[in-house]
Amino acid sequence: MPEKWSVEAVAAVPSGRGRGERGGTRAGLPMSRQRAERRRVWRRWPSRLRAAGLAVLTLAGCFAGAGTTQALAADPSGHGTPKPLVWGSCPQDTAGAAPVTRDPRLQCARLAVPLDHRRPNGPHIAIEVSRIRSGAAHPLALMVGQGGPGFGGLDLPSAEETALPPEVAARTDIYGMDYRGIGASSPLDCDIAPADRSEATGVPYPAADGSIDANTAWAARIAADCAAHAGDELRYVNTVNIARDINSLRVALGLPTLSYTGTSYGTFVGAVYASLYPTTSGRVLLNSVVPPGGVKEAIEHKGQAVETAFPPFADWVAARDATYHLGATRTAVRSAVLATAEHLNSHPIPLTDGAPLTGNLLLEAQEALLEQRTYYPLLAGLLKDARTGSLPSGSGSDLPWSQLLTDNFVSAQDAVVCNDSAWPRDPAHYRTAVTRNAARYPLTAGSPRNVWPCAFWTTRTSDRAPTPNPHGPANILLLQNTADPSTAPSGAVATRKAFGHRAALVTVDAVGHGVDMTQPCVAEQVTRFLLHPGPPRPATCPGIRRQTP
Repeated sequence: MPEKWSVEAVAAVPSGRGRGERGGTRAGLPMSRQRAERRRVWRRWPSRLRAAGLAVLTLAGCFAGAGTTQALAADPSGHGTPKPLVWGSCPQDTAGAAPVTRDPRLQCARLAVPLDHRRPNGPHIAIEVSRIRSGAAHPLALMVGQGGPGFGGLDLPSAEETALPPEVAARTDIYGMDYRGIGASSPLDCDIAPADRSEATGVPYPAADGSIDANTAWAARIAADCAAHAGDELRYVNTVNIARDINSLRVALGLPTLSYTGTSYGTFVGAVYASLYPTTSGRVLLNSVVPPGGVKEAIEHKGQAVETAFPPFADWVAARDATYHLGATRTAVRSAVLATAEHLNSHPIPLTDGAPLTGNLLLEAQEALLEQRTYYPLLAGLLKDARTGSLPSGSGSDLPWSQLLTDNFVSAQDAVVCNDSAWPRDPAHYRTAVTRNAARYPLTAGSPRNVWPCAFWTTRTSDRAPTPNPHGPANILLLQNTADPSTAPSGAVATRKAFGHRAALVTVDAVGHGVDMTQPCVAEQVTRFLLHPGPPRPATCPGIRRQTP
């Protein structure tokens, strides 16, 4: 990896509301406003059990073999009319500028689920699901949930296959899903103006002078757009109903249990799934864990998360002071970053093809580029050039904050986040909270406590997300890096505690969002948990904190 940033290199980094990506592992996105990403996939808002020994998992696999499966698709409780779940080709991915070439092994099917699961005979919506079959005689059936929220999940089976330990991948049929309201599953659109869907506005950093007036106006506009244009489906797009849809897939497949894995927001889906369906949710593997309070709580902890992820980066830069000139110690690098941000907030760098580069916009870019160690040279080069005021000509339109998010992504993400949790309604609350948070965690400038559209949300949700259910089998394993800039380690600790005897935590001494499950120590824990009977086991694994990108 070159130690000089370029516009092309930074532009290729997942950014904004939906970013993240564990280089070389699987998708699951960070929270914060989650930077837009054309995905490979990778983190980060959001998956989320029976002490099912291998015998139970083997039984589940036997039911997954037929190409056409009889399904009670109309009623996940089992009281509907059986309908066939027919597997065939997958719909085209239209979210990006160019069509995505899908894994030729991927198969898709449409599952009918109730719009309101409390009314199984009421209106139904179509959920697009996908799978890749392993060919194993008795495969484990594993649902992989995406991060975000807001991203589609049909391509996740292909990515998850390379993210899992090889022994697990060889014995697992992997299922994916576009969650309700997203992608090919009855997509939600609020008709949000393009200016309100840009990267720079999507992550609510305060203005250069610390004001949140523009953030407040933006949040109110999006909430009003969703109330006016999203329709009756809006109140039902939440994590509880997503978990119910996953159980509907289990019933449609004829499985006694359907195991689950997810990263970032996907961990919260998994936590809710395991709480609602403790005896049928199989093995639940949660990677980079959202706290029990969901996306709202994870966002609020983002300042803490960035503070834990910054020191390893600062050490890396300090060791290369001859190249970057940001300081020869961790403390000096931190001081240089904060001093540069303060200077740019009063003297922004004009960009001919984008918004001026303010200090807060620089910190927003830093938040994105701390996601993976492989981004360190890009971040260090950007900070060096910002400090000297010498950003490359024409760079404004190519930097991470300049992209547009799709209407569906923003609409679905806000629906889930706002429907899952109650948010304070008074704008004055956010002004005070931002000021206090910026003083405590200056690297994120108060952004984690800033206003979201949820403060102006008028739609009454069908379901708030429940707290973790500690009553059930011991079948939840959590994976967490010690220096994760998106999901703070405290979230994993709190989730494990909330699930009690049901869960165990594997802590990895590593940097980045998303635990590498092919790392030998982690692979051993994951393989034992997914393929063998018995409760999950806590462990501490070494990482790659000091490895050079």
